[in-house]
Amino acid sequence: MGYTLRQKEELLDKLEQISESVTVIAERIKGIDSLDELMVTPWGMTTLDACIMRLQVIGELVRAIDCKTEGLLFEQYPSIPWKRIVGMRNIISHEYANIDYHLIWDVFTTHLPILGKEVEKIKKDLGQCDISENAEENI
Repeated sequence: MGYTLRQKEELLDKLEQISESVTVIAERIKGIDSLDELMVTPWGMTTLDACIMRLQVIGELVRAIDCKTEGLLFEQYPSIPWKRIVGMRNIISHEYANIDYHLIWDVFTTHLPILGKEVEKIKKDLGQCDISENAEENI
C-alpha cells in the first residue's frame, strides 16, 4: 500500500505514540512483581489507573490507524490481536467498573512487550516504504 508523505508522517506519529505509551507503562510497573502490590496502596492504585489510561490511549491509536488505513496496515502484522486491543479500549472507556485487573496485569507484563517490538518493526517497515504520488489524501 502506498502512502503520501503526509499519511506516512501521521502513521509514524501515531505509532510513536503507541511506543511511548508501552514504554511509560513498562517504566511505571518496573520492579513491581504482582498485581497485588499495586492493589494494596493508594500509590499503587494511582499507578494502575495511570497505566490503564495509557492502555486506553494505545487502543484509541490502534483504532485510528486501522480506520485511516482501512485495515490494510495491520493485516500485514497478524501476530498482534489488533481488534482485541481496540476491544479492550472500549471496555476501559465504557465499562471501567468491570475491568478485570488480572487480565490488565497480564497485558502489561506479557503482551505489551510483544506489541512494543511489533510496533517498532512496523515503524521500520513504514519508514522504508515508498511514498506514493497517487495515494489518496485520506489520513
